[in-house]
Amino acid sequence: MSRHHGYLAFVGGRHLSRPLTSAFAFSGEWRTKLTELNTRLYAVPSPPQVASAFVLQHLLSIPAQVSAFAAVTGPWLADLGTIDDSGLSCDLAPGLYPQRLGFLRVTSAAPDLEERLVAARTAYRIVGLEIADRYDGGVKVSSQQRLGMVDDLWALAVREARGSLGQGVGPAVERQSCCFIYALPGCHECAGCPRLSSQD
Repeated sequence: MSRHHGYLAFVGGRHLSRPLTSAFAFSGEWRTKLTELNTRLYAVPSPPQVASAFVLQHLLSIPAQVSAFAAVTGPWLADLGTIDDSGLSCDLAPGLYPQRLGFLRVTSAAPDLEERLVAARTAYRIVGLEIADRYDGGVKVSSQQRLGMVDDLWALAVREARGSLGQGVGPAVERQSCCFIYALPGCHECAGCPRLSSQD
């Protein structure tokens, strides 16, 4: 899986430094550290909603990337478990985003890619919705933002997985959630941001 991804490394068969359970528990400190990092990088106080959105995205990216890449590069189905009993883990880069994703096991799955993706998405949504529901963002996070981010991170992971095999990435994902990166100096909305469609 790793050789197909542009920046992530996948590590099978063992836990990395932060199992999903502890990464989830670490989310408050993670937000604080990311806000401090953004404040240093942009030389202005970083709005807390930026780190809040990014940490939720990072948490969701762990099961989304493992599940999507296992299905697309497989044929495998990743065992994601639950927040409280998960085989997933990660190592964070100095920029505080996941750079290595660990998983304990995958199982053989259907030879048909689309069938595998349906099964992978179902497994991901169980964990993703649990993460979104239980995430304490430190600021108000609407249900639309939470649920939209679950679907957005899946769509982004599948897009990257398909693109890694030369299947074409297609147009930008029309997102339902916002990462608020535009609130930082010199930054603007991502492609597919719901703010852009609302301005049309």
